[in-house]
Amino acid sequence: MDQAAPAVQTIETSDSVISYRDLGEGPVMLLLHGGGPGATGWGNFSANAADLASRFRVIVPDQPGFGASRLVKDSGATYHTLSAQTMAEFLSILGISRAHVVGNSMGGGVALRMAMQRPELVDKLVLMGPWIPGFGIPLLAPLPIPLLQEYYPDPTPEKMRLLIKSMVYAPTFENFDELVASRYAASIDPDIASGYARMGTGTDPDPDPRPMWDQVAAIPHETLLLWGRDDRHCSLDDAFQYLAAMRNSQLMIFRQTGHWVQVEQRQAFARHVTAFLAD
Repeated sequence: MDQAAPAVQTIETSDSVISYRDLGEGPVMLLLHGGGPGATGWGNFSANAADLASRFRVIVPDQPGFGASRLVKDSGATYHTLSAQTMAEFLSILGISRAHVVGNSMGGGVALRMAMQRPELVDKLVLMGPWIPGFGIPLLAPLPIPLLQEYYPDPTPEKMRLLIKSMVYAPTFENFDELVASRYAASIDPDIASGYARMGTGTDPDPDPRPMWDQVAAIPHETLLLWGRDDRHCSLDDAFQYLAAMRNSQLMIFRQTGHWVQVEQRQAFARHVTAFLAD
């Protein structure tokens, strides 16, 4: 049985009010959620946090504009850059000088940005279907899924149900209906809807002139790539491109698994992540 959820806490950074949960003891692990409508840190990672807290101090924030976290001063940077800067400041305020960073989808892209911008702060990376603009060439990508693009401006429970079904190989996990309901309820909050829209705006004030492939290839950190063979959002060809670019990486592929490896392969996820980070 999963332990009770720890209390929600808040920290004010220079640009955001960040809501987070903090549990366990040991090496610090920062879990960064994906960017779908209604996404939250605890919604993405509550079960995983409970599994990992016996070996690690697990910190699960809502990124700016998601869940209960609010962006109060917008720098105008791209969302990945903005959130990476905020998460680095967030860790600094907590007195954490180094952390393992685990990210799914958009959260994986933010983790990559943290490794690029604050390499001294990041220990090891664990990435599940990471997405960062400008990386990769879709060679074998599945047909585009319009569910994300068409969710707003008229969200409905059925749209949310279809979206979450697209994230997994099969919607057979225990709390599927509860997740649909909670994500839909969050997604219709005007602040969360505007936070989601913010992901597609902004420009880097001082962009790195190198192509994104070269920026990713320059990341020296040990990296574990976890990928669903049936990921409909970040297809398997992306996995091999990250493996080719990141010379200090290893890749594990899970059959009959979609975009949410941590949900569909919960026990294996905890086992492999623990072994990789403890090595």
